[in-house]
Amino acid sequence: MTSNREEIYDLAVSFAGEHREYVERTVRSCERLGLRVFYDRDMNNEWWGKSFIREQREVYSSRTRYFVPFISTEYLAKPIPMDEFSAAMMTAVKQGDGYVLPVLMDDVQVPPDLLHPHIHYLRAKDYSPELLAEQLHARVRQAENIGQQAREVGEVVQEALNLRLPKVVPGDFSKYEELQVVFDYFGSQFQTAAPLLRPRGFICTVNRTQERISIRIEKRGEIVYSLDIYKGGSMGDDKLTFGLDHHRSFATGINGWAGPYFDVEAEIPKLKMMDLSVLGSFGGSEREFTKEELFNALWERIVDRLEQR
Repeated sequence: MTSNREEIYDLAVSFAGEHREYVERTVRSCERLGLRVFYDRDMNNEWWGKSFIREQREVYSSRTRYFVPFISTEYLAKPIPMDEFSAAMMTAVKQGDGYVLPVLMDDVQVPPDLLHPHIHYLRAKDYSPELLAEQLHARVRQAENIGQQAREVGEVVQEALNLRLPKVVPGDFSKYEELQVVFDYFGSQFQTAAPLLRPRGFICTVNRTQERISIRIEKRGEIVYSLDIYKGGSMGDDKLTFGLDHHRSFATGINGWAGPYFDVEAEIPKLKMMDLSVLGSFGGSEREFTKEELFNALWERIVDRLEQR
C-alpha cells in the first residue's frame, strides 16, 4: 500500500472487530480484482505516531470513491466505527447517496437517522466475501465505464441525497444589521434614480444623514413631493419610519413603517411594511417586501404622484 497522502482509493471499509475475518477476505478479494482499498490493518506503519481517527476521517470524507460500512449490532455500539461512519455520512449528505455502499451484517436493523431509506444496501448473509468483492468490483468498473475516473469523491458523486433540513433563522441574522443594510440601500438607490427625473422637468435632491434620508422633488422651484425615511422612531428602533410632506414645519405624521425579519420559507431577509398611505393605501395594510421590492414600490408611487402634476 503506497504511503502517498494524496492517493485516491476505490473503496474504504469500516467495520467492528468482530467481523474482521469476513471483511479482510472481502478486501483481499477486491485487491486481487485490481481495486485500491483503504483497510486499517494495511495502514499501521504509515500512521505510526499520527492521529488514527483524524487520518481516517480525511480518507472517508474526501479521499475515497466509495465508503463501505459493514454495519452490525457491534458496529453501532462502538465509538470508533461510529466516528468513521459519521465522517462518511456527512460527505454522503453533502455530496450524494452514491458515496455509501452499506453491507448489513446478520439481521441488524439500522435507525433511519443513520441510514437514509434512499440508500440501497446488501446483506452479508447473501454473499460470500468473494461474491461481495465481485459486486463491489462491478460497481467501480461501472463508474469507470461511464466516465467516472478515480478522483476526489466530490467530483465523482452526482446524485444529491434529498434530506429535509429544518427551516430556521440563521444564527448570524441581526435585524439591526439588516435595518442598516436596507437604509443604506434605499439611500443609494434614491441617489442613483434622482438624476433620471431631470429630463422630465423634475429636480430631485436626496440628502442622507446617519438617521434620515430626505427626498425632495421640485418642479419650477415648487416642492411637489417629499418623503423622509427615518431609522428608528416612535414605532421602535428596529424599524424604518416613512413620513410624507415633512418639509412643512407642521407635518410630523407617520405614513408607514417597515421592520426587517428573516423569511425562513424563502430563506432571505424581508421587510414587513405597515402602509398607512406612503404606498397609497389608506386605513393601514401590512405587506411583505424584499428591500428591492419595497424600493420599487416607493418609486412607482412617486412616479404616480408626479404624473398627476
